[in-house]
Amino acid sequence: MGYSGDFVLVRSGSSLPDLPVFDDPEWCIEERADYFHECWPRPGGWQTLQVNDYLPENDDDRWLHRLVTATGSPVMIASVMDSDVCYVRGLTPSGVTWSTFLDPVMAADYEVSVSPPSEDEAPPAETDKEGRVRWLLADVPKAAEQIAVWAAEGGFTADREALRVVLTKRADPFVEDLFFELVDACGLPPAEPVREDPAASDPPAHPGHRPDQNNPRGARLEAAVLNLPRDGHLVLQCAAEADCYAQVWLRPDGTYQLEHRDRSPAEHYQTRTLSADKAIAALAGWAAGEIAWRDAFQWNSIGSWFSDS
Repeated sequence: MGYSGDFVLVRSGSSLPDLPVFDDPEWCIEERADYFHECWPRPGGWQTLQVNDYLPENDDDRWLHRLVTATGSPVMIASVMDSDVCYVRGLTPSGVTWSTFLDPVMAADYEVSVSPPSEDEAPPAETDKEGRVRWLLADVPKAAEQIAVWAAEGGFTADREALRVVLTKRADPFVEDLFFELVDACGLPPAEPVREDPAASDPPAHPGHRPDQNNPRGARLEAAVLNLPRDGHLVLQCAAEADCYAQVWLRPDGTYQLEHRDRSPAEHYQTRTLSADKAIAALAGWAAGEIAWRDAFQWNSIGSWFSDS
């Protein structure tokens, strides 16, 4: 099962979940904590908010206008379905608007609605996947130009060629990764991990934690991952914290699903990769008490799937 939900990109001087536009009285604080996950911010106040199970009301046009009004910033909303299909829309304060699908081949499988390349062309039949792909690809140059104009209003110079590449690219394996590539192609600076004052916060379990002595290391760890059968698991445990662990699952489709948890359900994250080497490197870094291994992936918060006993 892949990820389904929204990603919201906007510039704001305050934390996005704290914006009044998200202060719906029907959301209790526990629900808000499950709803929202703040991704690493980008310089200049640009923030990405992961919204599990989509924004309320299922009306992204309304949310685009709400957020533009609330922040005075260009806004981008990406709706992901099962990590397969991603529909992205943008709006600026001046009214520049655009929409596009990522991974046009998979979007065609889902039989998404798309404008024809010309008014005289009849829509493809339901069974004509190649025709739907051609329609989607024909829209790429126009979409890339509109996105570049959106980026310019935010103060950035988009790489139009990079935009066209992202808009024609296949997901490998998760379509939400293409969303972050799209944002990069808009010219926004790279995301940066939040550096907390260690004296002012509870230190994370991973740096300096004590891995269980029975965890495989080095060549044994590499062999354990490479020898996993389909649907097989490998779990690395902390010696001091039962709810601090990292694990990999070789899914039936051949992808490696990585997870790590830092004591509480709210700190449970998941990602996938096709690379056994990347999975091994991540587990080795975790076992060594490092944190740089996290930077190789875009992690999805899955804390809402769990609850404390």
